[in-house]
Amino acid sequence: MSLYKFSLEKVLEWRIDNEKRVAKRFATIRTELEYQKTTLNNLRLEEESIKKKILQSATINELKHQHILKGLIQEKIQQQEDLIARTEAKLEEVRKELLEAQKDRKIMEKLKEKDYREYVEKLMYEEQKQLDEIAVLRSFDNGQAIPADNYTG
Repeated sequence: MSLYKFSLEKVLEWRIDNEKRVAKRFATIRTELEYQKTTLNNLRLEEESIKKKILQSATINELKHQHILKGLIQEKIQQQEDLIARTEAKLEEVRKELLEAQKDRKIMEKLKEKDYREYVEKLMYEEQKQLDEIAVLRSFDNGQAIPADNYTG
């Protein structure tokens, strides 16, 4: 009997590769999201700094300038929050895709395991069948047993 070969090995390999690609994309998006959250925190710190400067403003021009900066920062904060929301939605979508890819890979691995068990059982059956034939040939050769060193089967 030939060596074991899973007939759907290429499909299993493709599913493993697909899972790796999706996992890499998930990690990239998650890293991007962390960066965006850090950016948002920095913008909020900058906004707090501007609020303190507003309280310490000595002139009207300085106060106007700080209010304009505060408005710009608040606009950037809103844009950053929107970007984070979109990235979180994208991350959730890719997370679902990753779970599906993992499920598909596990299905193929279970099929391979089942196929391999059947292959081993078939090998064992064939081996037992050959052993039974040898035993029958030894015991029924014209009523005499065939010596083991003379058997060439």
